Amino acid sequence: MKPTKLFLRLLFCTFMLNVFFMSAQQNNDGCGTPEPTQPDSDGVYSYSTNPAEFDNCELIVFNVRFWGVNYPNGVNDFLNRANDVLQGIANLNILYNQFGIYFKYRGFEEFDSPVVEGDPTGYYVLETISQYFDMVDWAIDNGYNDENALNVYAYGWSSFGGGIADAIISTNCGVGSAGLLTHLLPHEIGHNLGLIHTNSTSEHTTRDSGDICFNAITAGDRVVDTNAHRGFDANNTNTNCEYVGQETDNCFEMNTPYDIFPEDIINTMKSSDNGLGCIEKYLTMGQGIRMRNTIDQGHFNAVLTDVSSLYEPYAGEYFYSSTQGNPVNFKPLFQPGFDYKFFECSCDCPLPSDYNNTSFYYNNNAVLTISKYETDFSIITHPNHTAIFIDLISPCIANGQLTRRCYDNYNHKPGWGSVTKFNDGVLNGNVTVTPKDSLGINNPTLIDELNPGLYKIEKTYLDGATDQDIIFKEN
Repeated sequence: MKPTKLFLRLLFCTFMLNVFFMSAQQNNDGCGTPEPTQPDSDGVYSYSTNPAEFDNCELIVFNVRFWGVNYPNGVNDFLNRANDVLQGIANLNILYNQFGIYFKYRGFEEFDSPVVEGDPTGYYVLETISQYFDMVDWAIDNGYNDENALNVYAYGWSSFGGGIADAIISTNCGVGSAGLLTHLLPHEIGHNLGLIHTNSTSEHTTRDSGDICFNAITAGDRVVDTNAHRGFDANNTNTNCEYVGQETDNCFEMNTPYDIFPEDIINTMKSSDNGLGCIEKYLTMGQGIRMRNTIDQGHFNAVLTDVSSLYEPYAGEYFYSSTQGNPVNFKPLFQPGFDYKFFECSCDCPLPSDYNNTSFYYNNNAVLTISKYETDFSIITHPNHTAIFIDLISPCIANGQLTRRCYDNYNHKPGWGSVTKFNDGVLNGNVTVTPKDSLGINNPTLIDELNPGLYKIEKTYLDGATDQDIIFKEN
């Protein structure tokens, strides 16, 4: 064999090994978050599973800032990471909103890992848990951390699992960049907000608080409506994500069988899925209440924001006047993960009205409707002449008016339109429609030049907004 061919084959084999290694590391869904070693503080947690706990709750909104870690040479393997963080923030809201918990996207920024002695990949590939903490310390020292937000570090991958949080109750976490789109991001945020892994070797089966073996509030994840289990893998769970194991707990050597339900197998807070493909974005009522109890202690005051922030764009600007240039260049963008409706409104508001001002008029005509599952983030914008409705699906009582911030700007001209004449002088289908280009629809003498009769004048703006007026022109 010629040396050149041998070299090329060796090069190809090396490349394939690297691809397989990277794929295996990205598919590692284990968690490196340290388990808590201290018991719960007295009086902090209710250990309740009763939805009535939310009756008098307040909406809680967290700022979230994402950071993308690169190789020391400035490259990475995730070309869509800026889009993936938006999908990640959507997934967080879709899962957590049921508990009155919301997340405001505060941006994404990449930085190059410093050169780490003896490690050419730097902090892009984390070899140990201690290296994760080294990375966070370095990021804080170099300005890649927001003290007023939950900080998510999206590195390449790690040897210890798919993600990690600084601690149970903390404001920093990290995930392999592939995990931005999976359960891993909601899992690590769950740790930030006080949730523990659901699997444990010490928790007993019984949920009867009068039973001598009851320890659901002191062992495992300290949540009553997640059942005791040691973890799920191919030995006890089939390909349909059904439990087929025979594990038992060891209370007084009674060997009580674990009581496992499908919800336990798909719970987001398992420590690992072990390749089963069963974990979904699912949390129980008890887990939601535990997070709310944790938040109520004031640990996160510095990283919270107001509900009004959800009604503000994360990027882009509003058009205000013609001195700014072409209005088509102004497009405020709103974060995905909510069901939006942009209702037709009217007010003296060349810029959106203040969140607290609800005096404007609006109706139920939705000019634009966006699903929380929308993946084309470029269309989630605020059309002119509309107000923003967000379905917050909060369990908290009395959300108040959810339609806010009327934007009713007449400082820019329509791009085109039409004039419809009702030939019978009444609103029916006997009409004559005359299209108008930009010059025609903006003609200042348009109405003066019309013959007497009943007309509908429709205007379409460059941002997609529309406006129509019915007029009766007399002699």
